[in-house]
Amino acid sequence: MKKFLSNTPFHPILFAIYPIIALFVVNIKEIRFEIIVRSLILSALFALLIILFLRLILKNWYKAAVVTSLFLILFFTYGHLYHYFQQRGFIFLARHRYLSLIFICLFLLFLWVALRKVKNYESLTLSLNSIGLILLIFPLIQIIVFSFSVTRDIKIVQNFLSDGEHVSQPAAEANQFPDVYYIVLDTYTRQDALLKDFNFDNSPFFGELRDMGFYVADCSRSNYSYTEASMVATLNLNYLPALFASLQDRGMSSGEIWVLIKKSIVREELESIGYQTVAFQTDYKWSSFGDADVLLGLGNATANSLVIKPFETMLIRSTALLLLDDTIKKISYQQMDISNHPFADHISLQLFTLDQLSQVPSIPGPKFIFVHILIPHVPYVFNAEGDILTDPGYFSGNNSMAVNEDYLKKGYIGEVEFINSRMLQIFSEILDNSRIPPIIVIHGDHGLRDDNRLEIFNAYYLPQNGKENLYSSISPMNSFRVIFDTYFGTHYGLLPDESYLTDDFSRQSPETSPACMDMIGN
Repeated sequence: MKKFLSNTPFHPILFAIYPIIALFVVNIKEIRFEIIVRSLILSALFALLIILFLRLILKNWYKAAVVTSLFLILFFTYGHLYHYFQQRGFIFLARHRYLSLIFICLFLLFLWVALRKVKNYESLTLSLNSIGLILLIFPLIQIIVFSFSVTRDIKIVQNFLSDGEHVSQPAAEANQFPDVYYIVLDTYTRQDALLKDFNFDNSPFFGELRDMGFYVADCSRSNYSYTEASMVATLNLNYLPALFASLQDRGMSSGEIWVLIKKSIVREELESIGYQTVAFQTDYKWSSFGDADVLLGLGNATANSLVIKPFETMLIRSTALLLLDDTIKKISYQQMDISNHPFADHISLQLFTLDQLSQVPSIPGPKFIFVHILIPHVPYVFNAEGDILTDPGYFSGNNSMAVNEDYLKKGYIGEVEFINSRMLQIFSEILDNSRIPPIIVIHGDHGLRDDNRLEIFNAYYLPQNGKENLYSSISPMNSFRVIFDTYFGTHYGLLPDESYLTDDFSRQSPETSPACMDMIGN
């Protein structure tokens, strides 16, 4: 083995694929493994081409491999250091003209050492191969452990849901059940928060919802400050400590709460009495129901296209390609449209969901419809009329945020106005085309920021006077408790409406709700 590691300089391939695997591990809950396959192949080919090119010049495989690895280490480090200096306020070092010069000097120094000072290339090859393998082992172990943990946790959750503790008692025949829509508009904040933070009056939208028969909970707050926890509490009718206490008794030890989104009490309840689950593809692996009875999405078309995926964009901007990417953007943004937009996949998926949602009533039988829409979540790519935003100021900041407060306000409000108009149109069509008046729950998973992070838009369409059981401060966790008790003969009752900012479930304490501006009576 030692002889093989000393005589076979394959370490450049390891250094080429390690950054991709490591980045995938950091985002393992967000993306599927197949998303990174193209990056792995291209990066490995990139390393191989450099080795072959340098072999022609240096006439030595060992030297060519060493120089290639040194180049790749610097190449994959550049973007990380640039963003680090930028975030720490080191303006001098966070400029490409200076940082790139430093990296060129470092590469020339390493090149001189590698070609002039190294005498034993077999020993160096052994060291670099060993380092590359050790680096790769750690993220691979993390992937294996994560996959095993999720598989185990899914089984535990399934047993928890099917052990007889949460079985509905239907109050009607299956063919008389209403469709149940659960729609999450990511980061949609409450009306008074919009007034305070953005000086934007959203009351016309709420007025039209009320005219349709919706109940708008003007003082609603999210139970948790981030998406996964908010959805878990809503879909499982309880707070996370209570849920995890039950699951830990059954052997669940990880904190992968998103498992309780795919497999939830709400879904189990409804499927047990004859509902089929209809879900839409999302930008995130954890909120995509791959096992839904009907899964509506773009399929693999975009995965095989030349469009750069969000993961690939993140990877590019962590490497020396950041310099080229920033340069190209200054030019290409002038002629940008959806075909070459950096968020083309995101745009296409949101538009597909909005276009297809109103067609769901045509699917026969009672349905539980799960919809997670990334509007008005970043990136801000739609204006109020639904036109695609191409000004990079709306989405080229850190984590796809706007570059400054002015862009943030315009981008966020534009998306709010856009999704308002689309949802009014969609609801009108759903209500017109549903044989039985549907149940609709639509809310923001959390607010946008600061003091209003927990303040959310929350509305219900509950036919047959179901809204009489609602109240202005109801939180999403109690939504399906009301729905199941009202329409399906259960006796869940209500829990106190509490909100939490922390993700430490063992030491959480509820946030005190500030005074609510109850602007429009229900």
